[in-house]
Amino acid sequence: MRENTLKQKLESRQAVFGVMITFPSAPVVEMLGHLGFDWVLIDNEHGSITVENSEDLVRAAELAGIAPIVRPVANKPEIIAPFLDRGAWGVQVPHVNTAEEARAAVDAVKYHPLGHRGIFSGSRPAGFGLSGSTADYVEDANRNTLVCLMLEEVEAIENLEEMVQVEGVDVFFIGSGDLSQSMGYPGQQTHPEVQALMEKGVSVIREAGRVAGVSCPDSYVPKFLGLGVQYFHGSVSRLLQSSSVDYLKEMRQGAKAAGL
Repeated sequence: MRENTLKQKLESRQAVFGVMITFPSAPVVEMLGHLGFDWVLIDNEHGSITVENSEDLVRAAELAGIAPIVRPVANKPEIIAPFLDRGAWGVQVPHVNTAEEARAAVDAVKYHPLGHRGIFSGSRPAGFGLSGSTADYVEDANRNTLVCLMLEEVEAIENLEEMVQVEGVDVFFIGSGDLSQSMGYPGQQTHPEVQALMEKGVSVIREAGRVAGVSCPDSYVPKFLGLGVQYFHGSVSRLLQSSSVDYLKEMRQGAKAAGL
């Protein structure tokens, strides 16, 4: 299995920036890598990405030097394992609310002695069983595979002090969209109460010496960087929107100046 550059950056206290993609386009993933992003979130939860079409996205990410992380639709081993067997470098597990659920996610991702993921030594990340030993692959996979937990409900923040004690978790990620909904403010990620709860969660994560991630509007990223958050992602649609708005504004101004 390849060395996970994303884990290495996080361990060296770097901030990392990714992009979420919800549709199966390997060329777009490859372009994101060439553009310099650290990682790509291959989203099985909300888009049209499946186990079957995820493998080409993972290959494209590896080719372009960007870490492929999958968001599975649920925290279940039978859903998580197939993406890992196709080469995903880790998972970003949604709606994790308790320490028990956190341990279940780690258990689904890691091999013995850290978990109970089923071994298939003929998988793509194991070199299809054509090079190296199964024991070496298991050791490499346990070291390199990233586990990110998404904290998306008030319950998760309330249980966070216990959750941050769970071993094997690389990132605790506060999802402001669903969190705002669980607080009764759907779509209001910048609501003062939502922001206050996010800040509380980040404080618990950082005080425990763990890596924090958040979703937030771009203008709020500097604030959370200042709070020690390392792990962020935008989306393909948001990138297209912002770049298109800027491009069209400039072009239409030019056309107007030319009297066209």
